[in-house]
Amino acid sequence: MLATNGLNLYVDEAQYWYWAQALDWGYYSKPPVIAALIAGTTSVCGDSEWCVRSGSLLLYPLSTWLLFLVARKLFDARVALLAAVLFFTLPAVSLSSILISTDVALFFCWTLALYAFVFALDSDSLDDWILLGVALGLGMLSKYTMGIFLVSALMYVFVARRWDMLRNPKAWVAVLVMLLIFAPNLWWNWQHDFPTFQHTADIAAGTGGGTLHWDEFGEFIGGQFGVFGLVLFPLFLWVIVRGKVKHKTLLLSFALPFFLIIAMQALFGRANANWAAPTYVTATLLVAGWWQGRWKTFAVALAINVLLGLLVYHPAPLNHLLKTDVQKRLKGWGAIGQQYLAIQQQYPDAILLSDGRDVLSELVYYARPQGLRGVSWNPHNQLRHHYDLVTTLADKVGKDFLLVTPGAPPDGLPAHFANMQQVGTLEADIHPSWRLHYNVFLLKAFRGLVSP
Repeated sequence: MLATNGLNLYVDEAQYWYWAQALDWGYYSKPPVIAALIAGTTSVCGDSEWCVRSGSLLLYPLSTWLLFLVARKLFDARVALLAAVLFFTLPAVSLSSILISTDVALFFCWTLALYAFVFALDSDSLDDWILLGVALGLGMLSKYTMGIFLVSALMYVFVARRWDMLRNPKAWVAVLVMLLIFAPNLWWNWQHDFPTFQHTADIAAGTGGGTLHWDEFGEFIGGQFGVFGLVLFPLFLWVIVRGKVKHKTLLLSFALPFFLIIAMQALFGRANANWAAPTYVTATLLVAGWWQGRWKTFAVALAINVLLGLLVYHPAPLNHLLKTDVQKRLKGWGAIGQQYLAIQQQYPDAILLSDGRDVLSELVYYARPQGLRGVSWNPHNQLRHHYDLVTTLADKVGKDFLLVTPGAPPDGLPAHFANMQQVGTLEADIHPSWRLHYNVFLLKAFRGLVSP
């Protein structure tokens, strides 16, 4: 499916690929695991879209297997099979499996941490506690919301009155291992004035200004039907309130905090529906544990999720119904890249320039300018995205550039160059309601950023 769907990389995916060309302990908006994962897969099978995304094909089956083992430990083999089938057919997993995102590694690390925690509760083996620390550390290097796992563990300690865990030195070994693994990213952030933390804090703060955004909250809650399933999400809510399930305290401790934290973020600012996705690792276990013997409702829920998954892979009926192209943001950039490359070949010494993260990410991947030379137009030294962090105009006085912009050049830009002329346009028609259009300007002899 990944090799034949013809979908271009989304902006974030192209940016992650760019990161993978220069591995580091951190990047502007995310920790380093996503870049390391892409570097690993592309070193084996090349830089095609399907290979960039192939980490999903590796980690989701592993996550499902770990979930099976946790369910078998807490319940039995039958519930474990139910949980594995449900998880692998979740709409969120179906969608995420054709892309590469930080959720792929987060799902895996969260599930691995849950596996280690559940087994450590039973065995108190140092190996299980160390494995928990490794999973937590790698999770924090995948996405900072992995830290909610610690909140969940504390919730379990207090609700289940497992005070002995706080006195267990092996549990603190797990915390120490986590911190040791996470430390290089902390060091990278310290060296760069904590851009990833600031970006994460800005997202968490949203645009609320202290006001309540009930529209965003409603959109987030409605989105959970598409993340977990039209039947599974309301059933999950019912099980929380009324359902009788073994280990309910444990499982709710690792489901509710994540869900409630992201829901509050939606209420006070903004939150995408998928941001609460790790909730559904233990939510799947809860529902599977309740579902024993209720085969008719299980079959209905499974059929609906499979249907939603098929619509992800083959969205033509959905496109017809909605009169749009739901994959429009994953199309057209290959053509745009080839058009830009034809212009670049006429001006081989000119450097790609843009003030948009989307343009820089997509063209660096699809046009591959020599040396991946793409520079952010950032005259006021802002920090808006990764290209502001790692590219500079300070050492490029006298150089020529090819500016790619969706409209007119940014205000004040022409005065910083000896000459400017439009040399082409980049266009791709995706759908009657969606097209890509960019103007390309040749900028001669950069004069520097000092006001002319």
